[in-house]
Amino acid sequence: MELLPGVILTFALLVCGIVLSARRRTRSSPSRSASDRPLLLHAINDDRCTGCEACVAVCPTDVLELSQNKSRVARFNACIQCEQCVLVCPTTALVMFPRGTEPPLYKMAALDEHYRAAPRLYLIGEAAGKPLVKNASNLGRAVIEHLVREGLRPSARGGDDVDVLIVGSGPGGLSCALSCLAHRLTYALVEKDELIASTIARYPKGKHVMAEPYDVRCVGLLPVWDAEKSELLDAWKTLLDARGVRVSTRETVEDVEREGDRFAVKSSRTRYRAAAVVLAIGTRGTPRRLGVPGEALPKVAALLDDPERHAGERVLVVGGGDSAVEAAIALADHARAVTLSYRGKALSRCKAMNRQKLQALVDAGRVTLAFGTQVKEIRADEVLLSSSSDLKTLRNDHVVVCIGGEPPLKWLEKVGVRYTERPHLYQLGPTDQLVEALVGPQPENSQPDGAQRDGSQPHGSQPQNARPDSAPFGVIPQSTDDAPTVAISLFTRRRHPSSSQLTHFISKEVP
Repeated sequence: MELLPGVILTFALLVCGIVLSARRRTRSSPSRSASDRPLLLHAINDDRCTGCEACVAVCPTDVLELSQNKSRVARFNACIQCEQCVLVCPTTALVMFPRGTEPPLYKMAALDEHYRAAPRLYLIGEAAGKPLVKNASNLGRAVIEHLVREGLRPSARGGDDVDVLIVGSGPGGLSCALSCLAHRLTYALVEKDELIASTIARYPKGKHVMAEPYDVRCVGLLPVWDAEKSELLDAWKTLLDARGVRVSTRETVEDVEREGDRFAVKSSRTRYRAAAVVLAIGTRGTPRRLGVPGEALPKVAALLDDPERHAGERVLVVGGGDSAVEAAIALADHARAVTLSYRGKALSRCKAMNRQKLQALVDAGRVTLAFGTQVKEIRADEVLLSSSSDLKTLRNDHVVVCIGGEPPLKWLEKVGVRYTERPHLYQLGPTDQLVEALVGPQPENSQPDGAQRDGSQPHGSQPQNARPDSAPFGVIPQSTDDAPTVAISLFTRRRHPSSSQLTHFISKEVP
């Protein structure tokens, strides 16, 4: 019995030694593994970042945050290198790359600083890698101002022989048409959809359209301001009617060929001849299909137009992005039952504000979430949803499929747009500065009546959330915190930073 305390003490010491040894082995193993893998750094292209917050929402350690509606690395030391932010970025604006190397190249249209793909052939808007509504309005004006500077003058031709052929009636195409009128250029504005500004026109009723990017001024001839969809479209219609803008809807451009110093353009209705062509199309292209039986039924739509039309109906919304979430939110006030089906486990690709609104509706029992599900079959009055564990049948009157579209890359290449690989951080610069480089200082056009007024911010002053002056060539830190994220100011073409330059701005706290 006298030996028992000694035995117990010896045993306790032995157990402690085993535990400590195991802990040392556990700690040392990941350390060796981590040292074998280069540290991954973030690179964010502001041209393509739309401020959707998908990367911010998915990050498990709050590394990222929005600053002036752009993603920024705020706490790099908290990064666990999971790369979830890269996976959810809808525009490939954010990538991660090993320290000591270059960010991956990005395939984009080969355009000069005036968005010219070839002599007198221009590509603007989202398809040119410059999304958001203010950029579209600015670029619509910029390309016409550039054509005029390059010598384009009004011709005496008429009918289908025009000075400028514009493809697409979004904000870019409408601004382009207004600019043609301002210079007395003849034009034809062709739209394949039945609606003008169809992307915005098909937003759910009551959706708020944000005048983005916020660090760019609207100096195009189509005014842009924060407003509800109906307010913005009504004001645009009033302006277009007053200026006499003509749009040919339900007409598709099939081919564009160069004939001498002009273009021959074949559409689904006629043949045009034009001195210049402006492609003002988006990237949605052809809506993606589910590829399931019953998808061709009349009750299946690719977009939600007016949620009031579905009053009392049982509606299934398919998708996990902002379009799908906003459709479900809009339907909740009218439909009898709303189900959101998404194949993922969480809504990581939509804006935080939309997720909060949706969650409130889910908590109130007005929307049902079906994560980890896919549509198996669509029938006249029901839908089959499959998951990893079972097959469920839902009573259903209408299906809204919001899963994006196939970009029109092949068509663009066919009509003369060449694609090339650029450094990931390649930017063409702020669109308001592009306009002002062509025509001089301009007042901001953010008035509902379309009249350009200077308002409270005279040209040259800095609005509250204005972009800082363009930096000279080089790499600038995107945050004053410990973020090794990089950005480039490129108003004109310049050489790109090397890996050593990128590394120069890595925080001293980064190992």
